[in-house]
Amino acid sequence: MKRKTLTILSLILVVTWVMGCATMNPPQKVPYRLSPQGTVIWEDEFEFLPPSPDWKLLRVEVGENDINFGFMKSDPGPFPSLTTFAYDEEPFGCATRFEQREKEFFKRFLFNAILQFQILERKNIRVVGGEGVAVTVEGKDPVKKEKVRAKVVFGKRGERIIGFYITQWRPMDGTYDLSAFEIFDQFVNSFKFLKKSFYESL
Repeated sequence: MKRKTLTILSLILVVTWVMGCATMNPPQKVPYRLSPQGTVIWEDEFEFLPPSPDWKLLRVEVGENDINFGFMKSDPGPFPSLTTFAYDEEPFGCATRFEQREKEFFKRFLFNAILQFQILERKNIRVVGGEGVAVTVEGKDPVKKEKVRAKVVFGKRGERIIGFYITQWRPMDGTYDLSAFEIFDQFVNSFKFLKKSFYESL
């Protein structure tokens, strides 16, 4: 489930980011490299502008495929003060039209049976060189006294819909840090495909 992945309950491996602190452990092979321009080349397939080192890299454990990769930052304040954002090659659903895919996606996003989402903004945008849709929502869980602000961006890779999303969790009386959404937007706006996907190559 997306909430399980993005709140790092058990299925996520948190890795120190490119410019993070060194450890005593031997270096491990990583799926990315830095370009001379300061962007990240991920598995020779994606290129993007990375967030600052206080964001930790998220990768899904072997056998799990909720996201391709993402970033996480613990925020000041009581639990669950946490922000994550991710790129997803296969967001929930199967429709190839944005409007229908949005409906499919939000039926399952963050255990939607628990959270009641209010749409704060929906707009058409340009993303990864083509048309896209950005939807900003807020969900509240009155039982756990938690809330989440999320932004989901749908774009296309060939004929298939891909997704980017950021979630920011807070206690019900907590304050959102909207600067994190600006960092997310920079990540999305910088994102490029360096080669065709498997499905485009068929």
